[in-house]
Amino acid sequence: MFGRVAVLRSYSEISPVRGDWLWYPYMAYGKITLLQGNPGDRKSHVKIQLAAALSSKGFLPDGIKLPTEEHVIYQCAEDGLADTIKPRLNEAGANCRNVAFLDDELLTLDDEKTREAMADIHARLLVIDPLQAYLGNSDISSSSCIRRIMNRLCRWAGFYNCAVLIIGHLNKKEGANDLYRDLGSIDVTASARSVLQLELKPAL
Repeated sequence: MFGRVAVLRSYSEISPVRGDWLWYPYMAYGKITLLQGNPGDRKSHVKIQLAAALSSKGFLPDGIKLPTEEHVIYQCAEDGLADTIKPRLNEAGANCRNVAFLDDELLTLDDEKTREAMADIHARLLVIDPLQAYLGNSDISSSSCIRRIMNRLCRWAGFYNCAVLIIGHLNKKEGANDLYRDLGSIDVTASARSVLQLELKPAL
């Protein structure tokens, strides 16, 4: 028995649509953005500023004011809720009523809990920091495992028109192309609509 027959279509049937941006031209709604850098390169500062701005109709890092308050899901496995994340959100001017998290130590992107939360609060930004903490038993160096999880995240992002921000740590291969320095499979980088890399310049 043969499998399904593919339908050959012409691009003349496709109507182009304008992209919807959270932060033009860096972060698009409905897409995955990878923010990577070495420890101490202020990734936490940038992600907090983005979450705070979106939750409070505040200002993006380049000074652009957002037009509406939106809901954010902020998952961070590396910082304390009460002593680090909440104070940083407050300092950044977040409306914390619009910033939520899934209180589940066993949360994994291999289940439906994150997708259900995105749907429940109509989240426009999902922060995953770091990706490794939410893979469950999946191996970040396995292309097949990571491709499955990233494809799922891509579908969620597109269906709910939600920007997904993944925080990545760089490996120690400083001579390598920066796109290949994210920890784990290259499929993480390949799934992203954009890859942002932070690097602190030494003081003169």
